[in-house]
Amino acid sequence: MPPPGPRTRGCPPRVLSRVAVLAAALAALTAGAVSPAGAGTVRQAEWPLDASHFQADQIWRLSRGQGVTVAVVDSGVDARHPDLAGRVLPGVSFLGDTDDDGRTDTSTDSHGTAIAGIIAATGKADGGTGMIGLAPESTILPVRVAVGSAVQATALAEGIKYAADHRARVINVSLGMPTPDPLLRQAVTYALDKGAVVVAAAGNEGNSGNPPLYPAAFPGVVAVTGVTQSGAFWPVSESGPQTTLAAPATGIYSANDRGQYVDAEGTSYSAAYVSAAAALLLSARPGLTAGQTVRRLITTARHSGGSRAHSDQFGFGSLDPLAALKAPASADGGRANPLLAPHPPGVASPHHGRTWTAVTAAGAGLAAVAAAGAVPVAL
Repeated sequence: MPPPGPRTRGCPPRVLSRVAVLAAALAALTAGAVSPAGAGTVRQAEWPLDASHFQADQIWRLSRGQGVTVAVVDSGVDARHPDLAGRVLPGVSFLGDTDDDGRTDTSTDSHGTAIAGIIAATGKADGGTGMIGLAPESTILPVRVAVGSAVQATALAEGIKYAADHRARVINVSLGMPTPDPLLRQAVTYALDKGAVVVAAAGNEGNSGNPPLYPAAFPGVVAVTGVTQSGAFWPVSESGPQTTLAAPATGIYSANDRGQYVDAEGTSYSAAYVSAAAALLLSARPGLTAGQTVRRLITTARHSGGSRAHSDQFGFGSLDPLAALKAPASADGGRANPLLAPHPPGVASPHHGRTWTAVTAAGAGLAAVAAAGAVPVAL
């Protein structure tokens, strides 16, 4: 069945080049909005959930994410969308605005709302024909740290800490910056120490040879690159030895802040699928630690060609939530986060002689970007 409504080429407008962030007014392409009349076909357009990919129908017999809170540290989430009704908690905004509960999306492309939809949409719009998230009974904690096309490192760091302090078992960060800001590193360490699974998008400037952005590149974070519907690596993804998993990044349909839907692409959405998978696991097995959850995800990932070797593009493989749910208890391993070790036991080393220490981004203009304190936010 053809996709519902017009498609647009390229990424959402918040996918900025690392240098162009200094001129955010130049932010480019807008994701296409799908009219409510096309909502009935959105479900069919959600290819990651179909029988050839995640096999969501089988997943939902085992878990739907009930009882798990996923923080979406982003541009806010429009809680009025009919597919998100009842799934969005009061949150917080770190933007100094009067609407401080995070339940308004301040982006121009519905970025935070789309992330939340991939994770927790219920499919109840238009008589039950709307989009459905991978973990449709999970709960979203909206933490608004971004507006327009840039986010301050301080706001992002505070947002991550807030999420950790408010019982988010999974923290999704589909934002990033090219340099390892100390405050952001401290916030990630704080969240990991509090027992959260921290998932972050690798970035969308891979065609320029860039490594994953931060916080994806920090040790302990599940860094996610993108794959296409055929399972091929999405070449726009930033990648490197810090890559943990790959997940769908192209032709992604999700909710927007106008009660409709968007068709977009980016590793932002790849990260959201991994966050949803973590919620499914934690719902089915509430006793899992964050480290055990991460271990299940990486040891059950699909490997092309049968090789278990880590690669810069796919990390430990492509996300397979059903396999993670079905894996025996022996897959849990130790309680510690395996991404904080030299490499996860029983899995080939990811760094090929390198370390998990984040690679410093390089390229013309990056120093100016860092000095400006404004960073690319949508990945």
